[in-house]
Amino acid sequence: MRAALQANEVTAIKIGMLATAEIIVAVAAVLRENPHVPAILDPVLASTSGRTLLEAGAIAVMKRDLLPLCCLVTPNLIELALLVGSELAVDEDGALLQGRELLNAGAQALLIKGGHASGPRSTDILSRSDQEPTRFDSPRLAASMRGTGCMLASAIAAHLANARSLEDSVRKGSCLSSRSCRRLQKNATT
Repeated sequence: MRAALQANEVTAIKIGMLATAEIIVAVAAVLRENPHVPAILDPVLASTSGRTLLEAGAIAVMKRDLLPLCCLVTPNLIELALLVGSELAVDEDGALLQGRELLNAGAQALLIKGGHASGPRSTDILSRSDQEPTRFDSPRLAASMRGTGCMLASAIAAHLANARSLEDSVRKGSCLSSRSCRRLQKNATT
């Protein structure tokens, strides 16, 4: 990270799977050295099949050392429950309460992804301490795809890199991610 930041004009950082507490501490150190660069954290904590992708004890380190340094954290409902050490939220109100816990613990903003929820629509919720939640709603695709959260976080980071506001970056990233996912779904069925 340091080499990339020294060699290039980096205007946004997207962070994905980190695996260990040691890696989280190292990434946090680099972010502290570069507070002018907005960072998006897609906290990859478990695989779709339920396999743990972050070592035991590292969630506490992530919450303490990394979340406060990121301008946006993008947990899905499973990751949100793991981050707050709670059961999976059964509805939007429950997810917002869990999100409030992370905001109170130091997260700057959350995009609670609704892809793992049920129903005909997928709703992502942008939650910040100082504003009412903003909802981004789209039709739920009738396919199971991997990597959509990574794609969304990357699209948001790209828009932040182009000096867009956080809300506008989420809105534009959601549209791009939805179009890309529909295109992938269409290509998979043809």
